[in-house]
Parts: sequence; C-alpha cells; structure tokens
Amino acid sequence: MKLLLGLLGQIAALNVAKTVARAKRNGIMIGIAVLLFLTAYIFGLIALALRLSRHHPPEVAALFVAGGVLLLGLIILVAMAIWNRIEDRRARRRRIDMQSNIAFGLSVLQSQPMLMAALAAGFAASLFGKKKDADE
Repeated sequence: MKLLLGLLGQIAALNVAKTVARAKRNGIMIGIAVLLFLTAYIFGLIALALRLSRHHPPEVAALFVAGGVLLLGLIILVAMAIWNRIEDRRARRRRIDMQSNIAFGLSVLQSQPMLMAALAAGFAASLFGKKKDADE
C-alpha cells in the first residue's frame, strides 16, 4: 500500500512539474504575442493618423484617432460593466435558489421525523462503518 502511494505521489509531482513548465512557456509566448499585437496596433493608429492628415491638419487627425480609440475603450468598459452586473444577478439568483432548497429540505425533514431518523442512521453508518481494505 505504501509503495502504491509513493508511486502515485511521484506521478502527481511529475504531472505538476509538466503543468508548471507548460504554463511558464505559454506565459512567455503570450507575452511576446501581446507585445507584437500592441506594436501592430500602434503602427495601425499611426498609419490612420497619417492618412487622415492628408485631408485635415495633423493635430486634428491625431485628435480624431485619439477620440476613436477613447470611444472604443469606453464602449468596452460599459460592456464589461453590463456583463458583470448580469453575472452578479445570476449568482444572487443561484444563491437564493440554493437557500430556498435548503429551507425546503429542512422543513420536509422536520415534518417527517422518521425520514430524519433514517437519514441520521444512514449518515452514521457511512461515517462509522468499517470497510475491510484488500491491500492490508
């Protein structure tokens, strides 16, 4: 039995080491990709500003680009706030449902004492009942 537990511990440690190594590798790769995407985004904004500066003064073109990016950022923040509010409502609804289910279960158990006794006996039997271990 002890040999089996030791072997399982080694396997679990090996899986954890592989998972940690994979997470580090993925984190580095994602960081590099984010840096490259940000660079592409910045150059895209520069190109847009240069294109707009053909028809407007450079200051106005830069303000147009800045305003567009600011508007996009505000839209994303509003969407995130709405999404968080929806998730909070769902979590509150689940919590209320769970509380009402618990209250209903307790009221059923109180109204039927034999069911309560059977449940307590089954719980005690599962806790205190001894199982014979085949490995010992």
